[in-house]
Amino acid sequence: MRRDYYAVLGITATAAPREVRQAYRRLARQYSPDVNFWDDRARSLFDEIAEAYRVLSDPAARDMYDRYGSAPGASEALPAGRRGDDVHVAVELSFAEVARGATLTVRVARYSPCRACGARGRTGDAACALCGARGVARVTEPVTVSVPPGVDSGVQLRVTEEGSAGPFGGPRGDLIVSTRVTPHPFFERKGDNVHCEVPISVWEALRGARIKLPTPQGEAAIAVPPGTASGTVFRLRGQGLPSLARDGAGDLHVTVRIEMPEGLDARTDELVRSLERLLPLEPRFGLEKFRGGAA
Repeated sequence: MRRDYYAVLGITATAAPREVRQAYRRLARQYSPDVNFWDDRARSLFDEIAEAYRVLSDPAARDMYDRYGSAPGASEALPAGRRGDDVHVAVELSFAEVARGATLTVRVARYSPCRACGARGRTGDAACALCGARGVARVTEPVTVSVPPGVDSGVQLRVTEEGSAGPFGGPRGDLIVSTRVTPHPFFERKGDNVHCEVPISVWEALRGARIKLPTPQGEAAIAVPPGTASGTVFRLRGQGLPSLARDGAGDLHVTVRIEMPEGLDARTDELVRSLERLLPLEPRFGLEKFRGGAA
């Protein structure tokens, strides 16, 4: 089946005459038989490019092609009611919107049916001045976009039939929404899993404690056993972010960091010394054997 003329030239259905000429000249130079002597494929493409330009550069022929899917002298007709072009927009999401999903109202610059001529391209016997006889005019309109939970930066969401309208009442293309997630000051995302670091006091580490902490799903608690070391990681299953690819959610990995007290005076210094005598430690025992790089 014959390819769409707009696709042949690599332009949109709403391209201005100047864009049509520029696309043709660029492609004609690339596929000209004068520089592709032995390439039969290039010659065939050049003929296809020339045919597309012949139709799209002639206002009357282009009008018929857009309305009915055929043009004078064309050997095959494409289905009538040309589909409009897809439109791309980018949205920025907060971490909270990723965790629970969101419904956004996005302002989209797109082509919509011309109100002045009712998408006919003409008002009476004259070409419509607002749409240039194309039946569509460029406007900025609000579109509601539903963002599912768990999306990440770079995800593309397709909203069907919310792109540009096709010329002369043709159906709309789609709206392609690209997402960017704003970094969070506390949570760090790694796929569906989330990592965070929580400070605990030296007393909580020594005696043990039950620590409440925020999660992407709300709030949870971890039981810190007595004698917990700084850097210990606790895993909370299902407390990460919802997964787009499967049911369920990732995990939350909580690293505890022990904070030491500051501003010791003479009295507290003596208390610490007493504690040191009760609980002696030798954290660097055995290191001397590694002197000089010995193994």
